[in-house]
This record gives sequence, structure tokens and C-alpha cells, in this order.
Amino acid sequence: MDLSGPWRAQVADDLLRRTFPDDNLDDDDWPEMEVPGHWADHPDFSGSDGPLLVRTRFTADPPHPDRRLFLELDGVAYQGDVWLDGSYLGPTEGYFVPHALEVTEEARQRSDHLLAVEVTCPPVGNPEEKRTLTGATQGEPDGWNPGGIWRPVRLRETGPVPLRHLRVVCTRATENVATLAIRAVVHTDRPRPVVFRTRVLGIDHRHGQPLAGGENRVEWSVRVPRPPLWWPAELGDQPLCELTLDVATVDGLVSDTAIRTVGFRSVRMRDHIWRVNGERLFLRGAIVPPLARGLAAVTTKGAEADLQRAAAAGLNLVRVAGHVSAPALYEAADRAGMLLWQDMPLRGGYHRDVRGQAARQAREMVDLLGHHPSIVVWCGHDGPDPVDRTRAAPRLLDQQKPTWNRTVLDRTVRRALDQADPSRPVVSHSGVLPNLPRLDDANSHLWFGWYSGRRADLATYLDRMPRAGRFVSAFGSQSVPEESPALSDGTLDPATWPDVDQERLSAVYGAEADVLLRRFPPADYEDPGSWATATRRHQAELLRIQVEALRIRKYRPTGGFALDRLLDVAPAVSGSLVDHHRSPKPAYDQVAASCATTIVVADPPLSDIAPRSTLRFRVLVVHDGRVPLNHVRVDAVLTVAGKEESWSWGGPVEADSVTLVGTVEHPRDATGPVDLALQLVRPADDAGAGNSAESADPGAVANHYSGRIGVG
Repeated sequence: MDLSGPWRAQVADDLLRRTFPDDNLDDDDWPEMEVPGHWADHPDFSGSDGPLLVRTRFTADPPHPDRRLFLELDGVAYQGDVWLDGSYLGPTEGYFVPHALEVTEEARQRSDHLLAVEVTCPPVGNPEEKRTLTGATQGEPDGWNPGGIWRPVRLRETGPVPLRHLRVVCTRATENVATLAIRAVVHTDRPRPVVFRTRVLGIDHRHGQPLAGGENRVEWSVRVPRPPLWWPAELGDQPLCELTLDVATVDGLVSDTAIRTVGFRSVRMRDHIWRVNGERLFLRGAIVPPLARGLAAVTTKGAEADLQRAAAAGLNLVRVAGHVSAPALYEAADRAGMLLWQDMPLRGGYHRDVRGQAARQAREMVDLLGHHPSIVVWCGHDGPDPVDRTRAAPRLLDQQKPTWNRTVLDRTVRRALDQADPSRPVVSHSGVLPNLPRLDDANSHLWFGWYSGRRADLATYLDRMPRAGRFVSAFGSQSVPEESPALSDGTLDPATWPDVDQERLSAVYGAEADVLLRRFPPADYEDPGSWATATRRHQAELLRIQVEALRIRKYRPTGGFALDRLLDVAPAVSGSLVDHHRSPKPAYDQVAASCATTIVVADPPLSDIAPRSTLRFRVLVVHDGRVPLNHVRVDAVLTVAGKEESWSWGGPVEADSVTLVGTVEHPRDATGPVDLALQLVRPADDAGAGNSAESADPGAVANHYSGRIGVG
């Protein structure tokens, strides 16, 4: 029975808390609020941090003897205390965690009921001592509160042995056989034998189990012969299968049933080099924040469209950073073959009190999402250390020192994830350089060309510290969208330019305003429009240079990356490729070209060049396709101060490779503009082996660099 719809709501106070669960309380003058939903979407509560008291009335027939009734709340942000007919049922904690509270006896006493819930989602407070695990869903960019009953509420009737928790993960998958590991938590009022029955791909499996009275945890595995393998989109198809699980009493009566959609695939990672079903794959990814300001607004259509945007940009991975998203994202990713890097909702610093809750929610996350084949890695904590916005990379020595967040909390969460799911890689945290005892656990946030340094400095850093480049999980620079409200609401006012409302730029639009103004001094630009254009141009070129640098280091040592970020969900100044209207910035097309299956690049890229220096560039072909290119020709044209030189090379390119094809060199005898044009041409029978960047010939891939040799 679905209990969604308009509920009565009121902001809590000490007096009202004592009486709001009472059946005789008159709530006719309370505003109506839609459930599921977030209270910030309601005009009466949009400025409130709660707590909120919400009530609804419903009628339900009493369950038959030997049947049980449960109140299920799929998502309460962040905590709830639940009453039925004036009796306290219990608490909830964890915004994405489903809760089931038994109401069998209450339902037998009467048919008309009052359900009352106190919902709490306190503001963040001290950002380094947080006590609630809301991650990226709260506080960005303007302190929006995600509180509310944001997922469905229902009554569900079962037999005497209900399924309280269910976990399904695919621990092994080959063309010959797949193994599903299943863990069920059931409850029975007295000892009894039961049979767990699973059905998948027409195969029936039975697992008998005697149960003790109370809660029982039961684990078993199901072998599936000749399974259809699920692949990332660039490697193959995405067959999905329905697994049905029944728990039945010995007389054959089904007590409870659960259904999960599964895909058969294996994932392995070593030194951040990833293999799916044994096939090596370089991960080209982007961070996604919550797909809507409130997760209740995420729809299947919207999630599919956002994943299509990621795929059109040449990406094969989405990093669900600092939060657990709405179910629509995971279902859409399974169908689309888009890989997901899944974070816990941990970001920044936390109070010591959260350790046990974090471990519990890690296990709940695996229960909720473990059956989705698109998820290829669990990550415990996004950026556990404070960020120094004057440095492109953290100090290596600083991150060798133990901290409570990184050393204690993150290892606790990692241990919980490892124990809950042996089928996937687990990393403790992101934004952490290699540190003992797990040197290979690290993945780096590197902000060259943003917090400090030049765009091309990333390559130098990776060559000096290769372990830091095994997976770069955040990089990029912020830019002002062309249609940003900041250009018209006084934040960037032409009348007072170059004065900028720095506080509003940060508080309303989430900009790292100190970095933005340091990187682009407003006095250097004639108006806000030209300043905003410069930020977008810089972002596009930075991502081009750094994506190319990471791709030419494929597997030596880099296994992949996730740039910052795919999109915004509210007006923002951020590192997104598309703005909150889903309109692309110039960086989107640049990333699409740099992430094409086959690219031809120069290393190092052109920038300002010192006079009297020899120009020397390696020309490389990066090919992520699974089919080799039998023969290609690469042409290079270098123009220095108006004079052209050309080179041409030919030969095969192996599948999933980085190939050095030649060197462009020019002596140190000129000043002025420098232009390097590269083009890879392949025969028509090879043209389908990789996606080309923009070019007139579908069998050609082009790239172009410009710079200048300085004078004096």
C-alpha cells in the first residue's frame, strides 16, 4: 500500500514535539507537503533547517493470522523518529538507507491510522566536525537543505518469515559460468525450517536452512552456467537478467519475495589498471554531483539524458562523488553500459562519533546497490584532508602523517566495504597521495593551472611522481557559464567593474572566488563578459592539455581519470562541462575531442617558448579501440614565423595502445607565432575502428596546437 501524497507538516518546537504523534491533535491548519519530496521545495519551509513534523492518515485492513505487516520508508534525509497511532516505532538514520518497521500488532488493533514522523537534517555546522553523513547532497552551493522523506513510504505484508535485508553481488563471471553471492537477513517469531528459492535465466536453485527464533543471517551462492556477459558500452552489450528470490516455509507457502536486476561481469583492479571480464580498459571519467538539487527530483529520463551527455563527451565512467544518488541513475547506467565509481556520502572532516554509523551505512550501500553491474568500485571518503587552495597538489609529507579521518575513519569504512563485497575493488578515499601502508590505495586531486602552476605542469609532476598519476580523480578549473545569472544580478556588475562581489560569488554560486580572481585579475579585462570568456577558454585548454597528458601515460602509470565535473544542477561557477541548463561550455567539445577513441597528440604541447630554443615534439597516437588499425599515416605541418615544414609517417597501430610515430624538430633560429597541425589518416576499412575527432574525412583524426616563440 503506497502512502505517498500530501502529508501535513509543521516546523518542530519543544511543545509540539510532545503532542504531534497524538491522534486527537488538530492539524487542519498545517500546510500540506508532498511525500516523497524535500521540505526546501515547499514555500513555507524553504528557509528552514527543521526539524519538521509530518503526519498522514490512512486506512488499512488488519493482516490475517500468520501474516505480518511492515512500514517501509525507502529514504528519510537525514534522521527520523516514527510513530503510529501514538506509539513509537523506532528511529531511522541514513538518507539513502531503507528502513522497515513492523506494525503488525498496531494494524490488528484498528483500521484507521495516524502515521507521524519527525524528520531531522541539521545544518553542517563545523565543516571539519560533521556528525551527519549527507556528503555532497547538503550545503552546495548555497546551503540548500535536503531534509525530507524523499523516497516512497508504503505498507508491505509478508508471511511469517520476512526478508529484512538482501544483498546480491556477482563475484565471478566468465563465458562458462557466473557466481552470485547472496546474503539474506530474515526474522522469524519461532524456530522453523525454510527454503530459499532463486530463479534466474530459467535456472532454479533451492537452499534449505533451519532458522532460530529472531533474526537470522543466511549466505549462499548460485552458479549460473553460460551467462550472457554484461559489458561497458565500448566493449559489448548490456544484457540484464531478473533474479527472483522467495523464502518459503516447508509446506511450500511463500513467505516473502524480492526481485533484483543483475548483470554478469567481473571487475579487477591492480595498480589502478582496470579489467572488466578480463578485458583491460582505460577509464575516462567525470565527477557528477547530485543530478538534481533534491534527489527526489531525479527521473529516469533525466538520468538517461545526463549519461548520454557523458558518453557523447567520450567518457566511459561517471564518478558519483560524495553521495549515493537516486535509483534512476544506477538503473540507467546498467542499461547504457556506463561505468560508475561509487562514493560513500563522506566529504571533508567528521566527528569521531560517526565511525560506527559510517561502517553500518557502508554495508547498507552494498545491500542497496551491489547488484548493479555498472558499479565497478566503492570509494570510502571524498577528500578527507583539508584543501590548500594555494597548492596544485598536497604536500606528500603532510599526507604521511596519521589523521583520524584518513587513518581511522576511512580504514573502518574500507574494511566494512571489503567484507560486504569481495567482488569489487575498494579504495579508502580520494584526493590522497600515496601513503603507507597502502601505496596503491591512493588517487589524486591535482589542480595544476588552477590552484597554482601552469596547465602543462601536470605532465612534469606525473613524471616526477608516477604513483600519484595512477588515477587522477579530480582536476580542472572553474569557469563562468555564458548565461550565468552572476553576469546580470550585480555579482559581476559592468557599472562597478573591476570590483567583484566576491562574497556573493562564493556563497551563491559556489565559486572558489579567491582562486578565480587570483588566476584572472578583473583589472586585466575590460568588462565582465570578456573576463568570463577568458575563464571558459582557460578551462577548455587546460582540460585538453591534461586529458592528453593522462592518455599518453595510459597504463604507464595511469589507469584512468575523473575530471571535475560533468554538470551543475543549480546556477554555479564551477568546473562543469555543461551548466545548470545543460548547455555545453567550450570545454565540453574539447573534452569530447580529447576523449575520442583515437587521437593524435604532440608532447609536450605548445605554449610560450623561450627564444633560441630548439622545438622538439614527440607525435603519438593514442588508440583505445579494441581492434588494431592496420595502417595509418600521420602528417605533421609545423609553421614557424610563416615558414612551413612537414613530416609524414606510416604504419600499424595496435589495439588499446599508445604509439610513438615520430618526432617534429625545428632549430633555434626564429621568433614569432608557432603552429603545429597533426592529422592521422586511415584507410576506409579501418575507419570504423575508432571514433574520430572533428574532421572532414571520417577516416581522419586531426589535432592542432598554437604558441609563440618569445622575443628577448
